[in-house]
Amino acid sequence: MQPTLDQIGQPGRPASEPGDARTRAAAVTPGLLRRAGNLTIRHSILALIIVACVIFSVLEPSTFPTTANLQSVALGQAVSALLALAVLIPVVVGEFDLSAGYVLGFSAVLAAALGGEAGLSGALTLIVVLLVGAAIGSVSGILVARFRVNSLIATLGMGLAVSGLSVGVSGGQTLSSNIPTLFATVARTSVLGLQTAVWLVIGVALVLYLLLVRTPLGRKMYATGGNARVARMVGIRTRLLKIGAFAAAGLLAALAGTLQLGMSGAADPSFGSSLLLPAFAAVFLGSTTVRPGHFNVWGTLLSIVLLAVGFSGLSLMGVPFWAQPVFDGAALVIGVLLSRSETRAQLSAA
Repeated sequence: MQPTLDQIGQPGRPASEPGDARTRAAAVTPGLLRRAGNLTIRHSILALIIVACVIFSVLEPSTFPTTANLQSVALGQAVSALLALAVLIPVVVGEFDLSAGYVLGFSAVLAAALGGEAGLSGALTLIVVLLVGAAIGSVSGILVARFRVNSLIATLGMGLAVSGLSVGVSGGQTLSSNIPTLFATVARTSVLGLQTAVWLVIGVALVLYLLLVRTPLGRKMYATGGNARVARMVGIRTRLLKIGAFAAAGLLAALAGTLQLGMSGAADPSFGSSLLLPAFAAVFLGSTTVRPGHFNVWGTLLSIVLLAVGFSGLSLMGVPFWAQPVFDGAALVIGVLLSRSETRAQLSAA
């Protein structure tokens, strides 16, 4: 009996022969390996978090895997996570905002001054602070988009100016008197075992994710960050998008400042700038996971969790406090290197 067309694998050889089976297996194997590799990269940060949790749970079984410690880590990183999301937005459009940490500190000081010393209501104080944060971001965006000032220079200058305002408003002192209870309520109310600050971060992250991934505006932002000149040629208003990105970053940084005030009950004029490094570390490290090669929301949050879990475990093991900036700096360098490697790999594949 002659073999049918479906049975023919190669000319003169039926498909059922062992050689043809080996050929098909060899063809399938690279695809499976490639998909497995992509899956590993896509969830690499999550895998590292799980490994770190297992290791620290074994090394510190009486302190690390407890509910109290996990809740403390989640609440302690709420402000950092919100600042990282603020930093993420300008990065998506191809710019950097070095003023976000200073805006955070100034917003906490301004809220304490308006609500505590000036006697404004908590709601009015919150609205004013958020508007001021958005206004500061808008100025940075105008300097970058309209006057073509390098974003690193423009936002560093704005940050230094804002830090001076923080000292001027506070008189160089920590403000802690008559803070409106609204800020503590927004930050520390427990809902389903987590404080509202954590839920607020999750809500902001969800909205930002939907904006960036599920809307035409988000696609335009990514296009602007990829190549602003090409984006302008196809009709995208890149200047307006960049100004809006900086304004949104200022708004979220101001919100993070009010959360910090509600959590600590005081506003330190020097607080905020130290959170900028881990925020950028999370953004760049996050671009290597979930959506490798793209700055993304969930990768950023997972990176914040990884940094928090790592330092929490090290702290419980007795590592001195100065190890945190070393840890964050190393994570930033690694994140940048991995992000560049992933981008080059994608360009090579294209």
